[in-house]
Amino acid sequence: MTADRPRVQAEHLSLERWLRESLSEDERRHIGLISLNQWPFMCAVVGEVALTAHHMGSEVSVGLWADYTPLPDPGWTTSRRAARTLLSRSIDENLGKALVRVGLPKSSIARPPIRRWKARDLPPIPAAITRKDLRVLTYHPSPMGRSILQVHPTPDTPIREDHIWPQLYTQRAVESYAWVYDEVTELIHRREITTLVVYNGRFTHDQAAAAAANAAGVKVLYYDAGGLETGFDLTFATTHDWEHLQHRMLRMWHDWPSDDREEIANTWFRNRQTHAEPGIEAFLEFQEIGNLDGLPDADLLVVFFSSSPDEIAELDLDWTQYHGSQPQALGALAKAVQSTPGAQLVVRTHPHMRLKPPLDHVDWRAAVALAGPAVHFDADAPVDSYALMRAADIVFTYGSTSGVEAAFLGRPAVVLGPSAYDLLGCVHYAQNQDDICSILQRPEPLPAMNALPYGLLMQRRGFN
Repeated sequence: MTADRPRVQAEHLSLERWLRESLSEDERRHIGLISLNQWPFMCAVVGEVALTAHHMGSEVSVGLWADYTPLPDPGWTTSRRAARTLLSRSIDENLGKALVRVGLPKSSIARPPIRRWKARDLPPIPAAITRKDLRVLTYHPSPMGRSILQVHPTPDTPIREDHIWPQLYTQRAVESYAWVYDEVTELIHRREITTLVVYNGRFTHDQAAAAAANAAGVKVLYYDAGGLETGFDLTFATTHDWEHLQHRMLRMWHDWPSDDREEIANTWFRNRQTHAEPGIEAFLEFQEIGNLDGLPDADLLVVFFSSSPDEIAELDLDWTQYHGSQPQALGALAKAVQSTPGAQLVVRTHPHMRLKPPLDHVDWRAAVALAGPAVHFDADAPVDSYALMRAADIVFTYGSTSGVEAAFLGRPAVVLGPSAYDLLGCVHYAQNQDDICSILQRPEPLPAMNALPYGLLMQRRGFN
């Protein structure tokens, strides 16, 4: 506990208690942790989990492998060799030495077990490889290609299906996935690991590690950042398993003491609206609280809040449930609004879009132009998203957080795509154009209280 940040109640009382309740005795027998990035807060989580498991009596193996992968991980920052040349160490190397100093056996720090690894059984890569070509690549037979698509070769790589990915980068990504898969498989076999702990499961290397464990019949736990007032998270589901996340929200709400859960949840929503949430300035720095300049008059003001396209592009979902794509969903909404007397459509582009690849901007603006809204507020427009929600008669989104936030404000809210809150009972779901037209005829809000479990989880999920 620190003077400036008092210890608050977290979702789970303690990591040790959660591990004992969540894992069988055999699953706790040998816990392996694989760290493939050098982000400080993730290294801290690896250390916390490793020490807790050790103090519980579990055998522990820690693979700090960020500096060994054929393709550098997005979280790789420092070469161990370069650090030693400068009489220093990388952060994960320091972590390994610290763990040994406080009691872990030196043998717990596991180097990659295959010393002279060679790529075998890699899928052939077309000379001109697109997202579609990448998506179908597998390795024993895990979804290698989908994991590679989560990490772009350059910041300017668009999500266009016909974009040609660099051949050399793709080859190295394929080899890097296979390297992690093979090394983790061998580590599990040699050390008889019974549970493997990896980062959130989204990126190439983390998906490879999890896939190797799943193939070996070993339990997988995923670590990640915790809530805004808690330290870290540990779960059986990947970051983008939104159905699992929502059931977890509802359990957390049900089990939380009723005397303060509403206030905690309200805090999350209020801080977003007042731009007080830590880090939210990256999204809202150009928005002016209360600004509604340029808003049209309408008998029925319909506002569409877009989602960040790269964050939803490769989710493993049946996309036929969601109008096919976000531009298609916007087109269906625009057509329905045009056939509704007195209705006007406003499009608010996700503010994070201004940081996305230029070609993604081009494609999205073309989709907006084709929809023909009365007004389009672009990513850097000063209009306040929360004032816009309050002014709207009905809010639509493809799955942006704006949907649950609009529901909290008492607005009728409708999702047209995948979201992390559509099971909470706070938003409508429109699967086709007939659904949209029906909702436009009778836009009714659902209980705002139903949005609160979302805020509680965002504020306090995970562990101290």
